[in-house]
Amino acid sequence: MLLLRTALLILFMFLPFHAKAIALEDSVYDLSVSVKTLLLKYYHVQADEGNTQRIAELLQQRDDVMKEHAALNAALNGRYHTYQNNLDEHWLRFDGLLNQNLTEIREANYPELQVVTLMREAQRSILSELERLSGAILLDNEAQLSQFEEWQRRQKNLMLNVVERYIERAASSMGAPLTIDAVDIGVLCKQFDRGLEELQGKLYDPEATTTLNKIRSQWLFIETAATDDEARLVPFLVMRYTDTILSRLDHLETFI
Repeated sequence: MLLLRTALLILFMFLPFHAKAIALEDSVYDLSVSVKTLLLKYYHVQADEGNTQRIAELLQQRDDVMKEHAALNAALNGRYHTYQNNLDEHWLRFDGLLNQNLTEIREANYPELQVVTLMREAQRSILSELERLSGAILLDNEAQLSQFEEWQRRQKNLMLNVVERYIERAASSMGAPLTIDAVDIGVLCKQFDRGLEELQGKLYDPEATTTLNKIRSQWLFIETAATDDEARLVPFLVMRYTDTILSRLDHLETFI
């Protein structure tokens, strides 16, 4: 997936002007998804008390994010330098805190909650800057997303928000997520359900329907785990299904 995204960033220079802007903005959004996934993988490490395989997966995800970030900077080619500078600053802070937390997990099996909170805030700063950059690219080029792209991103964001709440709970010694939000997790799940139903009637290719049904099946597992506070925590399966659903949401684009 990373190689494909990097190749697209390189090839976008040869696209027509409007398509080039859309490709560039897509890469910004893809980076935001990778950054969100990176935090989830950190929480998975914390939940699994420093399991070496989970740490290796986390470090690989961090390497992928760094490569995507570098490729984006190359594609921007000096434009939007204020956003780039801010992103670099936020990333350095986030990465430093991530390293600090990993050290604590390796040495004491559990990090300081305050440092975890600071890392999460740094991640939110990265995401906010990417969102502003995305808006600036679309506005400057008078471009807009397709209806499917808006649907796809809405579904990804909803699922990642739900999984973040869940995996925070799995990682917390107090059994509660760090995220304090007015929107109940059950409401987010229902919104994701409605999104799947919305697309159901618009797919005519049998393979597309099969893909959507596979998404629905794995999502049902995540939804059940995330909304039942008494259920046994299963972060490994939730994270594995999250990665698969993200990939399948991307695959649906080939049928639209």
